[in-house]
Amino acid sequence: MTAAGVQEALAKVDSMQPDLIFADMRLPDGNGLDFTRSVRAARMESVIVVLTSHDLPEYRDAAIRSGADRFMSKGSINISEIFSVVESVLVTRFRVLVVAEDAAFSEQMDVFLSRGWPRAVVVCAADWEETLDTADTLKPDLIVVRSEPNTEWDRRFRDALGGLRAGGSAVVVSVCDADFVDARPVDHRIENGAECSQAMVTIINQTLAHLSGRF
Repeated sequence: MTAAGVQEALAKVDSMQPDLIFADMRLPDGNGLDFTRSVRAARMESVIVVLTSHDLPEYRDAAIRSGADRFMSKGSINISEIFSVVESVLVTRFRVLVVAEDAAFSEQMDVFLSRGWPRAVVVCAADWEETLDTADTLKPDLIVVRSEPNTEWDRRFRDALGGLRAGGSAVVVSVCDADFVDARPVDHRIENGAECSQAMVTIINQTLAHLSGRF
């Protein structure tokens, strides 16, 4: 999400509780320091990175005193630094990738996971190319796939699964309809229906127990 000023940003932060915030030093209705102090006064634990065009020691000191976690100069910042900050946040979170052509299913899973596990990071992908790109960055702990009785979808699933397995140790769950025979080499198969939510709760809790040493 983005915001054009301090007040808009504070409203969005209050409603969405983001894990990571990049705040510009100069804003139309204030500055990044005012914003940072307000976030900290509300006892929000978001990681805050203050950005500025002027890499001056006094700016850096003021940002840290205001409660910022990092200070970056726009003139010298690079992609690897941004990725490093993002990864430092992600490593402490339970990361879930939902893969489905059906947008309603993705939204349903997003709500279910976000409400049940507030510290989960949930990312949805609609096709296999997007899935592989996202998995490479997210490094998910759990991948939930809405399996479709479709030959092309099945072929792409099998092709992508090797790449997903090679990229990490994610638990892969296939959610399919009752009349669909799912022979894919996944860790868990769940029938899409009344028992789906409870089955997901069991799998997620097992996965979290296995990852407990990381958090």
